[in-house]
This record gives sequence, structure tokens and C-alpha cells, in this order.
Amino acid sequence: MKSPIVRSIRPVAVHVFAPAVAATCLLLCAALLPGGHLLQAARAQSATADSKPASTPARQQVLLPSAGEAGKDLPIDLPAWPEERDLAELKQGVRPDLRFFVDRRSIERVPGGEFRYTFVVHSTSGARNVTFEMMKCNPRERMILALGSPDRRWSPARFLRWEPIDRNDPAGMREVLYRDIFCPDRQPVASIKAALTALKTGLATRELSE
Repeated sequence: MKSPIVRSIRPVAVHVFAPAVAATCLLLCAALLPGGHLLQAARAQSATADSKPASTPARQQVLLPSAGEAGKDLPIDLPAWPEERDLAELKQGVRPDLRFFVDRRSIERVPGGEFRYTFVVHSTSGARNVTFEMMKCNPRERMILALGSPDRRWSPARFLRWEPIDRNDPAGMREVLYRDIFCPDRQPVASIKAALTALKTGLATRELSE
């Protein structure tokens, strides 16, 4: 007779006393921290945690070997990945299967008359080539600093060396960059703003008639 009584009481004890225990805890907390200070303290702690600035990952860099003293390599920050809205197209009529762009945000003017920029090539087949490059006006040379991958990441170029502007240059678009954007009359433009103006006005063009 005792076993059935015990089995019938157990579920009642669970449903009745569990809320009672929870209510007792709430009352105890309210007694210890009157006026809802416990909740306020929790909110303040959460706000403090949220207000802490998130750690910013270090920017990826490439080391440019120094032409002088050994061990004086120059670290160069790689730019943010180019977004479509920031691309300025270089018009041309030589290669209808290709479209050429410069990322406006990536353009840097370096003391000494050098420029850094992201160069993007779109193919009608859907292929996309992205490179981060440097160009100087005298002599007429360029260097590829990093290569872009399909997952929107940079890989530093294995061989950092200056090459003639027109080497491996489809449709001669880097020649256009040199002549019309960065180095008119073989002299570096005075500012990034001047280069951006040339891109915006469509000065950088190369037609079949040239």
C-alpha cells in the first residue's frame, strides 16, 4: 500500500515545489538588492562588455626588398579587396573580350613619384584577374606586389621586381594608366585627386585607331 502512495505524490511534488523554490530565490535576490539593483548591475556589466572595442586583425603586408642596406625591407600594407562600386573602367577598343578597371580606393601616391593601385581584369568568359601593383614614372616600370584569389584574399607575389610597363600587358592598359592617369609627360601627377579626376572624366582610353 505504501508504494502506490509514494509514486502518486512524486509528480505533484515536482510541479508544486519547483515554482515555489524559484519564487523564493527571486524574493531573496530582491531582498538583497532592493529596487531591482541586481538587474541594473547585470545590464551595466553587459553594456560594459559590449562597449569594449573588438580587436582589429593586423593588415596583411608584403615586404619590398630594399635596394640599399640589407635588412631595410619596406613593409607595404595590402589594400582592402576591391568592391564593384569602387571600380573605374579603363575604356578600350582593342580587346572586346576583356574589361579593365582600377580600384579608386586603392590608389596611393608614394613619395618619389610612385603609385600603388589595384588592377582588375574581367573576361567575357567570367574569369577575373586581380593584382595589386606599383608603378613609377621614370623609368617607365611597374611591379606586381600581390595576386588576388577567388576567395577574395591576397597572396604576396613570389618575385618582386620592376618590369617594363608594356610587358605582359593585354591591350596596353597599363600604358594607358601611365600615360593618362599617373605619369602624363613622364611626370607624376601632383595628387591622388588629379588621378581620380582623369579616371572620372574618361581620359584614360585606348582606341583601335591609335
